[in-house]
Amino acid sequence: MSRKKQPYINEQVEMERVEDCLHITWIGKPGSHYKLYGGFKPEKDNIQELLEENSTGEFILQIPIDSLPSYYLIQVDDEWSSIFAERVLPLEQAINFRDMGGYRTLDGKRTKWGLLFRSDQLSKLSEQDIKLLENYQLKTIVDYRSAHERKMNPNKEIGTVEETVWCDPQSSFSEAAANAADLNEENIKLVRQLEEGMVDSKYVNGKGLKVIEDYRKMVTSEASQIAYKKFLQVCAQVESAPLVHHCRGGKDRTGFGSMLLLLALGVCDEDIVKDYILTGVIRTERNELKYKLYRELTDNQDYLDYLMSMIETRSEYIKASLDEIRQRYDNTDEYFKDYYDLNQKDLEQMRSFYLE
Repeated sequence: MSRKKQPYINEQVEMERVEDCLHITWIGKPGSHYKLYGGFKPEKDNIQELLEENSTGEFILQIPIDSLPSYYLIQVDDEWSSIFAERVLPLEQAINFRDMGGYRTLDGKRTKWGLLFRSDQLSKLSEQDIKLLENYQLKTIVDYRSAHERKMNPNKEIGTVEETVWCDPQSSFSEAAANAADLNEENIKLVRQLEEGMVDSKYVNGKGLKVIEDYRKMVTSEASQIAYKKFLQVCAQVESAPLVHHCRGGKDRTGFGSMLLLLALGVCDEDIVKDYILTGVIRTERNELKYKLYRELTDNQDYLDYLMSMIETRSEYIKASLDEIRQRYDNTDEYFKDYYDLNQKDLEQMRSFYLE
C-alpha cells in the first residue's frame, strides 16, 4: 500500500495520501469546531462544498487521484484557513513534481495554487501521470536540461501543453551527466574525477563549498542570465500558466529558478528556503541509494562526503544565492530589471496574477 505524507503544505495543515484516501490534519491555532470545504478550482468562491465537519480538525476523505485537482479551505470557528492542496502531485513516475502555491509574501499575501509548478524530468511519465497533468490544464513547460540530457531522456508528450521552452543555464550541475550514457557511468565518471585530482582538494570534503560557490556564480553568470531571463519572461507572460519548470532531478537548476521566481513575487525568505529544501526530503530514499552506489566505487570518506554534498539540498546553498543578490543590490527589483529585463510593470503584473 502506497503511503505518502506531504513534506510540507503550509503552517496550518498536514496531509497524507494512502492510495485514494486523503488524510488532512489541522495544526494551526486550535478551535472548537472545524469545517472542511472542497472544490476543483483554487479560488475561494469555487471552494463551497462542505466535505466534513468535526471537533478534532482531523479529516479522512476518499479523493481518487484521477479526480484531482482538488483544493480546500478549513473554517475554524469563525476564522478561515488559506487555500491549500496537495503540494507534491501523486505521480507514478516523477517524484518531485509539486505545486508552488501557498507560500507567504512579505506583504501578507500568498502564491496562488494551480498556476506554478516545479519538477524533476518528465521522461518516464505513465499514462495515468499524463492524464493527471492534463487535469491540471498544464500549458507550458520550461526545460533547463542540456541538449544531451533531453536527447537521452526526452519528455513525454502532455496533451494540454502548448509550448516547451528550452533554456540550459550550462551550470556545473549538469556537467556530470553531459557525456554519461546512464547513472552507473555517471557515478564512475564522478569518482574517477576525484581519483585523478580533477577536483580541487579544498572542495573534497563534506562542507559543500563547491555547491555554495556555484550557487553564487549562478546569480551573475552570462549563461545563467540568458536561461533564467527566458524562464522569467515566460512567467511574466501570465497567459503561459499553468506552467512547470524542471531539470533532471528538480534540485539545483530548478531550485535556483524557483528562488528567482518566488523572490520576484515577494515571497519571504523562510518560505523560499522551505520550498528549496523540500527536494531533500522528497529524495531521501534516492540519496541513500546513491550513497550505497558510491560506496561500491570508493571507500575514501572524503570522496563520499564530497559526492553527498553535491546531491544534498542544504539551506545554505540557496541562501548563498540570496546573499549574493543582496550584496549587489539593496532593492532586489533592480536585480530583476538589470539581469532579466523585468521592469516594475512586469513585476507588478506577475504579483497581481500569481498572488492572492
